[in-house]
Amino acid sequence: MGQLKGVLAALVTPFLPNGEPDIQGLRRNVNWLVGEGIHGVVALGSTGEFASLDDRQASAVLNAVIEAADGRVPVIAGAGAETTEKAIANVTRAARAGAAGVLVIPPWYRSPDADELVHHYTRIGEASTIPVMLYNNPSTSRVDITPEILERLLAVPHIEAVKETSGDIRRIAEIRRLTNDRLAVFCGWEDMAYESFVMGAVGWICVIANLVPKMATRLFTLIHEERNLEDAWTLYCQMLPFLRYLESTRKAQYSLKHVLDRMGLCGGVSSSPRLPLSPEERSEVDRLMVGLGIHF
Repeated sequence: MGQLKGVLAALVTPFLPNGEPDIQGLRRNVNWLVGEGIHGVVALGSTGEFASLDDRQASAVLNAVIEAADGRVPVIAGAGAETTEKAIANVTRAARAGAAGVLVIPPWYRSPDADELVHHYTRIGEASTIPVMLYNNPSTSRVDITPEILERLLAVPHIEAVKETSGDIRRIAEIRRLTNDRLAVFCGWEDMAYESFVMGAVGWICVIANLVPKMATRLFTLIHEERNLEDAWTLYCQMLPFLRYLESTRKAQYSLKHVLDRMGLCGGVSSSPRLPLSPEERSEVDRLMVGLGIHF
């Protein structure tokens, strides 16, 4: 995963009305994203409603994504769980399926302390045969994987990256300093990509890339490869209204599915008990899409 960089789309899991994943629709989404130049995809993440899937469904989703990607881009698989044993089983499943790496959020109900987090991730790293990316998202998991904890995990095999979603831009500098750039940092916050790239993040795992992958990857290219901060800023300002909407609303996933359906891709329904957007909410999202150059 040390070689992994760029923009990775956090995939949705489209569901059919009967509650089963829409596998054909998912394959269509992945194939479109690859054709649009996305750098990689993440399956079974928070956006993919991993907590709503049983093991059979999760395996079907992951296999479909890997088959659709067909080696053209790396596939990272969400593998978090409430117990270390279950997380290791998820990592093993992902490796056998052919994932390029795994993304592991901490146990979100037990709220482990620092020593427990080190124990948890040490066991996962030692059991894994593929690269492991830690997922720090305190607002979701209620657990903060601090830079000091990351420093303690440097010697653990296969732990190679962190998706940083604390919302604190200072974290990137501190992670880089304490780990001596031995962990790849990926931005996990929708409206902090520009700042994160400038601070040294090597990638962005985001929702918006599902809708405008060329725009998202262009932002990365402008900063990382062309060092053109001025044009990158102009592009970022165009994206910011929707990026800030995604971070402020509790219905980012619903909005994403609504737009995918309107684009002729596959958003599908969300897992129960989530309900579709109201007409007023759909109108607001449609208005924001105009700013991204998407017209229905």
